[in-house]
Amino acid sequence: MSNEGALSGMADSFWILKNSNLSSDASICRMNPPTHKRLTIALGLDCLGSLVLCGCLYWNYGWLKVHVALASEQTQIFDEMRTKAAQSSPAGAAGCLQYVVNYYPSGSKQETGSRLDRIVERERTLAVRDIIAYLRVKTGQDLGENPNAWIRKYAPR
Repeated sequence: MSNEGALSGMADSFWILKNSNLSSDASICRMNPPTHKRLTIALGLDCLGSLVLCGCLYWNYGWLKVHVALASEQTQIFDEMRTKAAQSSPAGAAGCLQYVVNYYPSGSKQETGSRLDRIVERERTLAVRDIIAYLRVKTGQDLGENPNAWIRKYAPR
């Protein structure tokens, strides 16, 4: 008997849907012209805003790629100079030290204080420290941590 009740309920629901205005009648979706115009303007502004946002994100991503490439190039140069100095005479190592110290100082390729600038400057400091350590061992002298003292004494002019 419960099956018959369920079938009867389904038949009633079908009859209500069949005879109601909820079918694919276009009269339900009618809007008055001012509402339609406001909706069109709102959607147009949303699309325009999305395009502007996408353009800004694309622009910022492009600049980020440029800055990362520059930082990578700078740190690679520092590593190459460190390796070259370790295979050089004191004069050659001091020349490498001078190159590392003077190679695009902070703020020239990166925005001063930015994360990439701090990475580049940290790598520069490590390269300077390693080259000075090599010069101490190679020359047997200690002119301190200031690279300019080493450059003045040993770098070729």
